[in-house]
Amino acid sequence: MEGLQRYSSIPTYLPVNYHLLNADLAFFLKEANQDFMRNSTLVSRTEPFFIYQARSPPSVNASYGPLSVEQPVPVELLQSPGTFPASSVFTFNWKVLTFIMNTQIHLAKPQVQVLFYVAGRDWDDYSAINKLPCVHMFAFHETQEVRGTCQLKGGLGLCVAELEPLASWFSPPSVVPGRQRNLEMSEGTPVELYYTLQSTEAGECHSEESRKDSFIRSSQEGLFGSYTSTPLRRIGGIRLYQNPIEPPITEHKLDNNFMVMVPAKPMRQRETVSAFIAVSAYSTVEMFTLR
Repeated sequence: MEGLQRYSSIPTYLPVNYHLLNADLAFFLKEANQDFMRNSTLVSRTEPFFIYQARSPPSVNASYGPLSVEQPVPVELLQSPGTFPASSVFTFNWKVLTFIMNTQIHLAKPQVQVLFYVAGRDWDDYSAINKLPCVHMFAFHETQEVRGTCQLKGGLGLCVAELEPLASWFSPPSVVPGRQRNLEMSEGTPVELYYTLQSTEAGECHSEESRKDSFIRSSQEGLFGSYTSTPLRRIGGIRLYQNPIEPPITEHKLDNNFMVMVPAKPMRQRETVSAFIAVSAYSTVEMFTLR
């Protein structure tokens, strides 16, 4: 019947072939609620994909008959902005994790140590060992700050940054906002820790003196980030305590060989108690059972 519309053999979609290059593991996706009319045209075609693992910048190749074109996948689509400073190192899926060595710091030993390490990279890829970023760690208390620096390096891509809070920070806060009650000494003084990453391709980690000279510039870059550094990221909180007062100890002699030393004050239920055992210098006992 000539009056009826005849269906054409020409496809109703753009027959383009896609390939993902330089990707160790990647998938083309099919949306569960995809609008089938989106690709019902010979003008354009949309294909979502997911890159799970890549060691070098991946690219997308599209071919149509004898024609072919290749475009790199933008870095901002592969990694969250501000995760790593801009550099020649391909840091796909890399992220810096932190671990605070001790969250309770006493005035007698005021060092704050934080472990930084790179997660998500291939352990058999050592090409970026000498290009890992520098870590700048900050401790903030009221209107003051102190800093520490370390360089991520080695096969594991880790370092330990250390800083020392000011002695005045261990005292109760001078200003208590709102209606907050004064902090008891047993609660300690809260201090927040932050860090930024800075590219070392332009030079080594800054020394303490150079950081002081560029205080204003580095403070602004630390807050908002720059081309060579990331914005401030929170590590966590610590508490500062004045030197603890040792509780009085009572000695209990068990026999001629052993003595037990326990706190003299009464203990509350579920309270942790430290007891010490002393052995006589003249004891010949090699093994004993403590009940």
